[in-house]
Amino acid sequence: MSMSTELTMWADGELHSRYNMSATYLMEPINSKECNVNYVGISAQVNLDTRSCTCRQFDLDHIPCAHAIAACRFYNISCYTLCSKYFTLKHYYLHIRVYLSNGNEIDWVVPNHIRDKVVLPPKTRRPTGRPRKVRISSSGEGKHTSRCSRCGQYGHNRKTCKRPIP
Repeated sequence: MSMSTELTMWADGELHSRYNMSATYLMEPINSKECNVNYVGISAQVNLDTRSCTCRQFDLDHIPCAHAIAACRFYNISCYTLCSKYFTLKHYYLHIRVYLSNGNEIDWVVPNHIRDKVVLPPKTRRPTGRPRKVRISSSGEGKHTSRCSRCGQYGHNRKTCKRPIP
């Protein structure tokens, strides 16, 4: 995988982590652009023409999943060509420039009938019950595992550590 990229830093980081995951996947080709990818008893079918995978991560993120990257390795295709154009630096800078070119608010020409309108917040009610302490994580976020301050291992904390006190 080449190190020079036209992708944003976030998309390139995602692609690299998925590339490293795909190193041990086993391939079963179906035809020139389709294959089955197996890993620890889990199977996924990848179609590089339609840019889809049965794990649905490729379909949702528009960045190749680890199965699609394994298929790219097998067919000797660059993973970067399968990424959506929205993750390219060219597209990113084009839209940032449009966003930043709105100028100062003082220079805006706003018609009087719009300037005179009063916009109020929506009428909503607080939900019943106690508010959540922990937010609901997004589908792309990984799970946070705790680390014990006594033994340094992951999966438990100091209070539940089974190691004897030194």
